[in-house]
Amino acid sequence: MAESPESGWLVRPVVALIQPFLGKLTERFGQLKGLGEAEHALLLEAARTRLRNGAQVRLNRVFLLELHAASLTGKLDATEETQRWEQFIALACTEDFSEHLRRRYPTLHERLATFCQLQMDAVLMLVERFIADRELLGTLPGQPGGELRAISLGAGDSHRGGHTVARLDFERGSVMYKPRDVQVDLALEAFLERVLADRPPQERIRVPKVLAREGYGWAEFVEHRYCEGEAEFIRFYQNLGHWLAVMRLVGGTDLHSENLVAQGPVPVVVDVESLFDQDTPASPSGLGQAVDIAAETIRTTVLRTGLLPLRAKGLALGGVDISAAGALPGQQPKIPTPTIIGGGTDSARLGMTELELPPTKNHPSPKPVLYQYWEQIVLGFRELTARFRELDAGGDITGLLRHFSGCEVRRILRPTQAYMEIGRMLWHPASLHDAPKARLRAQDVLLRNAEVLPGAPTDPTVIDREIDDLLAGDVPVFTVRVDDALLEKSVAGWRSADLALEEMTIQGALVSAYLNDRVLPPRTQEALKQPRGERLDARRRTLAAAMVRRMLEASIRGADGTLTWISPVLTDLGWVIRPLTADVYSGQGGVAFALAEYLHEMRQGRVDEVAGLAEAVRGTLEVLRATEDKAPTPHIGAFLGVASQVWTWSSLHDLMGEPWMLERARLRAEVLEKRLEEEDRLLEVLGGAAGVIVPMLNLSEQTGETRWLELAARAGRKLEGGAMRDGVGARWATSMFPEAIGGFAHGATGIGWALARLGLSAAGTEAERQRWRELADQAFAFEESLYRADRGVWVDVRRGSAVEYVNAWCHGSMGIGLAAFDLHARTGEARYLDVARRARAAGLREGFGWSHTLCHGDLGLWELLETARSLDPDDSGPDREWMDTQLLSGLEERGPVGGQAREAFSPGLMPGLGGVIHLLLRMHPEQSLTTPLLLGRYGQSLRQVRAARER
Repeated sequence: MAESPESGWLVRPVVALIQPFLGKLTERFGQLKGLGEAEHALLLEAARTRLRNGAQVRLNRVFLLELHAASLTGKLDATEETQRWEQFIALACTEDFSEHLRRRYPTLHERLATFCQLQMDAVLMLVERFIADRELLGTLPGQPGGELRAISLGAGDSHRGGHTVARLDFERGSVMYKPRDVQVDLALEAFLERVLADRPPQERIRVPKVLAREGYGWAEFVEHRYCEGEAEFIRFYQNLGHWLAVMRLVGGTDLHSENLVAQGPVPVVVDVESLFDQDTPASPSGLGQAVDIAAETIRTTVLRTGLLPLRAKGLALGGVDISAAGALPGQQPKIPTPTIIGGGTDSARLGMTELELPPTKNHPSPKPVLYQYWEQIVLGFRELTARFRELDAGGDITGLLRHFSGCEVRRILRPTQAYMEIGRMLWHPASLHDAPKARLRAQDVLLRNAEVLPGAPTDPTVIDREIDDLLAGDVPVFTVRVDDALLEKSVAGWRSADLALEEMTIQGALVSAYLNDRVLPPRTQEALKQPRGERLDARRRTLAAAMVRRMLEASIRGADGTLTWISPVLTDLGWVIRPLTADVYSGQGGVAFALAEYLHEMRQGRVDEVAGLAEAVRGTLEVLRATEDKAPTPHIGAFLGVASQVWTWSSLHDLMGEPWMLERARLRAEVLEKRLEEEDRLLEVLGGAAGVIVPMLNLSEQTGETRWLELAARAGRKLEGGAMRDGVGARWATSMFPEAIGGFAHGATGIGWALARLGLSAAGTEAERQRWRELADQAFAFEESLYRADRGVWVDVRRGSAVEYVNAWCHGSMGIGLAAFDLHARTGEARYLDVARRARAAGLREGFGWSHTLCHGDLGLWELLETARSLDPDDSGPDREWMDTQLLSGLEERGPVGGQAREAFSPGLMPGLGGVIHLLLRMHPEQSLTTPLLLGRYGQSLRQVRAARER
């Protein structure tokens, strides 16, 4: 259970209900021998507290429901709400109330009795084992001993009849109690001693020393210590890479942040029961064989260890990174936790309170700088994997793993959080009132869970045992014994690993840890060593073809001709390593667009031939279409949502001329028509309502259909309703940035630009168009309030941002400048040109050398400077040859560097290789492509827009 017992509010009626068990607990404790008086009192109170708190968590909802029932039926007649609370507490402590509960909730008392009995037996077993083994505990490191001073029960989930890990603190030192077989710990340490025999024991990876007993054990308590000095930091992160190599070999999983403790340069894995995990093939997804292969590939890479950053799904932990290498401070979302609200009054209820996750001990510093040590982690993985391969070549690797023969290892067949949610449901008052119905519902949930979770149990008898465990307050546990067949299968899976893919996955996952944070790692500008201005177009062609070949080589292909990629992609949970989603920003749609652009230009003779590209585009589009249909996006906007899909197909039709593509754009727009009124707390261009407007204006222009103008108008009305206006201007609070910010992708600039475009269109009435233009002006006034004349740049006001001024499309001058140039081309108004010139100056002042991305790098700057050259009659910026020299030389010297993603492979249009391909195509003087940064249409440059306006 994730909720807290809310100490004090309902303790009295809970104690009254479980008093027989508290009395029995005291009686059984009185029969124990071998404890000092103080130890006896300490352990008894800890046991009573655990029993009381566990019962209260399960009974909170029942008591609160009964509180409201008593109030509504007039049983609480005091004048003050606090007095009515006291009346209820007194009533709930009576025997009559207990009988009332028995009638209303027929299974409550029996289930509570089972829970209390199991908890009591488990604690007593721990104490009896402690008494029997206390003299042996001194053999563990630190020689813990003397009087027991403290005990922490329930350090982890409850399994197998109320048993949990516990920490015992003595006069000298501490130990951990493990209510499971610890032979696997001994086997893993023996393996590490053999394969890392050349490393000093105080520097190599290890697990705690254990004292093995029959079916349980005691483990060394590992003290957390931060690293001291750069050498220790380097060793720590190389050791993380060693753990990745080890766990990839032995099929380890569940290395979350609480299972690893940083002890100086050594990351110690303190709970290691889930090894030799076997992948279970999933059912076909219907998205194409390429997606199925990609999903299976991810399941079998180092990602499954749990050590690398990965965002969780689910109601309670959605967006949380619980990995051992991740879980970075300042990145974690608050967790909704059931809490009694209004306690002490008769209006008390159980609500959700968002709480900070408690600090973990997995990091080597209070403010870890993971981005500085990505290469060390990869190096450690590569180094130890090479050693394993040498051992395997000599025939020794399987023999070394025979240390594990006969060990019991855990199989995690369902996420613990899923069990928590179902367990909470089973203790809900409605479930207690109608237990058979609740059990059927739990069976159905577990069966449906198994449909999307390969390997989860589907056997009704197994599911019934799972439910029995949950009813008793336990998280179900599945185990197997390691035998030769399991060892051979694990080694075979390891031998078949694609090491290049594994390393790419490590890089991508580590990158995603920072992509999920608003605080960016410090950007590093790298000056060109030798800029070369000769043979620019030939070099452009060579680079473009090489990038497309690299893209195709990195693809995952199915026998059915489908193509996709594995990469960090931007989802509603943050950045996640997975097969591409169906969006423009980092997903399949953007990649399809970039490849289709190259195919178009290749047919025009403006780039070199790339064999197999036409077939690759077809396979990419098949996956895109299926993903749109079967994996709906939660967003509606222009780069992450359904509107991005409309823009993609609309653009593909312009490029390839196939009628079905335009029909596909219509179909996605029809989805938007139905979904536009859904709650949209983003509102922004990237994922929200503002992003609907321009793709709909484009589609109306393509088809001549006015229905899409009305859809754009509906989005405009939605933005009107969400605007916050004051003397400064207008801005929009969003779910991502509730403080309201500027900038194009998420803030006032992009929303104002979309409204201005709407006000210049034929959508809506004349009065509405006037309102939209005025609201756009107010948005631009807010953006102008963020301009700092002394710095010549706009301030980035994202809360917690470590970057005060950003020259990027997403959050800074490039997006502001491009929006201003677009509106200047359409209106001729000088005020827009003034903004655009200041933005161009800011971008030029910062210069090239950051990264090769459209969203936040050199490609966006090139686009801004080229737009200035095309539209500003008084442009004083650099000439085209200098710009192309900077970009091409940078790509040749450093390769495509994806901003925060650095060398991690990303095929995406906005953050990765797709954008590089697009811009290399844009460099040809005869091309008619347009920038996705302004959601333009093929053949409609801003210069042409201006010329049409002037005519």
